[in-house]
Amino acid sequence: MRKQWQVLAAAAAAVGVGSLWRQQVRQQKAQAAMPAFNVRYGPWAIVTGAARAEGLGYGFARHLAGRQINLVLVDILADELEARAAELRRNYLVKVKPVALDLGQPDFISRLLAETDGLKIGLLICNHMFTPADTPAILDMPLEIHHRMLDINARAYTTLVHTYGRQMQANRRGGIILVSSGAGLRGTAYTGAYSANKAFQFMLGESLWYELLGTGVDVLVLAPGLTRTQGDALDGYPAFMLMDVDPVIAETLQNLGRKHVVIPGLVNKAFDVMTGRLMSRRRAVLTTGDMMARGLSK
Repeated sequence: MRKQWQVLAAAAAAVGVGSLWRQQVRQQKAQAAMPAFNVRYGPWAIVTGAARAEGLGYGFARHLAGRQINLVLVDILADELEARAAELRRNYLVKVKPVALDLGQPDFISRLLAETDGLKIGLLICNHMFTPADTPAILDMPLEIHHRMLDINARAYTTLVHTYGRQMQANRRGGIILVSSGAGLRGTAYTGAYSANKAFQFMLGESLWYELLGTGVDVLVLAPGLTRTQGDALDGYPAFMLMDVDPVIAETLQNLGRKHVVIPGLVNKAFDVMTGRLMSRRRAVLTTGDMMARGLSK
């Protein structure tokens, strides 16, 4: 494993300097030609999975509020959601509408449509995720947990994209961000059901991006790697592989309307090159499985 980490670190350095400079030049040119972000994707955004202070959802909410976009925050954690909404109103002076909702329920969309009636939704960020904390193997996980994961992570994503995507398509403007994961790029042992759900989100987003080309609706799939959203739960992994939330959000929002997929950070990009191009798929699954087993102390 040590040799693999060394290869990954060297690849990250190689990916770094030249490609980062070229990317910044392209982004600067593109930004000069685009309307202001809040004009293109405002005045309201929906962000799901936004209750946890350390999570990506709240990270997106903070960055959007900083761009003066009003927010509909959706999560099952009602008290935490109210606290996040109060913080955003106080710190950014934007309108925030918290909606405590179980996205695993079959009829959740009727409630959300009622809450967003009359609001001009310019951006949808599907970030919510349900997965058991104890990371069981696929056959050790109860079947009802598998089904609930599918309801929340696959069916609800599809429902949200279909409902608000059609509205945006009719208005000929808007943006959709699907928060998938690097785990959706290949099978990932001990989080196999999570990996499968993330692969669904990834393929849904990529296909939707193509189908909406030229409609004025931008679609982007975010595939982060290990991110500091879970306290000390990731302490078993090498520290250089972990990203903070804010750089992930910043890179994602910078590339909405410019790319269809964002793999944030040089280390994650290098890992994708190593496992997606330099290895056979079998070797990539073995490497990722070994990494997961070590990080999760399996």
